[in-house]
Amino acid sequence: MNNTPEYLDDTDPEKNHNYYRQDHGGMITNHNGIADKLLKNNDLYNAMKGNWTRTETNKSKNIITTTGREDGKFYIKREQLNIKRILQDVKNYREAAERGIPDPMAPLMPDGTLGYKWMELPKVISIRISDQYFGGLPWNAIKNDRTLKAQFYRVVETEYPQYVCYPGGKLPIPVAVPYPTKSGEKKYFQGH
Repeated sequence: MNNTPEYLDDTDPEKNHNYYRQDHGGMITNHNGIADKLLKNNDLYNAMKGNWTRTETNKSKNIITTTGREDGKFYIKREQLNIKRILQDVKNYREAAERGIPDPMAPLMPDGTLGYKWMELPKVISIRISDQYFGGLPWNAIKNDRTLKAQFYRVVETEYPQYVCYPGGKLPIPVAVPYPTKSGEKKYFQGH
């Protein structure tokens, strides 16, 4: 019996970054065996071919997501049921902040003073902004990049000011960033 451990050689393992993409596998690609088998299933293909719809709610029962196919086009429709409550909470918070009432749960500002919450954005609007301006990149990924986060805040401040909690409705965005371009629009650059 040999007790010498086996060691890996010095070569780094190769990574296939395609596996990190959200659209890899399943029925979206046909280069893997499972999808090939599903695409050859005529009954399944015919069942998915016509018009159909599926509706479900999230765990907290405040977002209804409807997916389906109509006239040959797939769609996703999201409806958030607690938007009126969120708007009322934002209005109350902003009024209190403008009166100078401190928020002990608010973040610290760069100068070390206690600030105010920046926004209270419904999940469906966050997804809409992500889809329209950031190619579907979710807010949880956007907020880790300083520039993308600042651009996201600019979109909220401009297009959805009713969800801005900060006093006066103007966010103190610390980075000067260009307004993001909607997907499908041309990007224009201005020269000097």
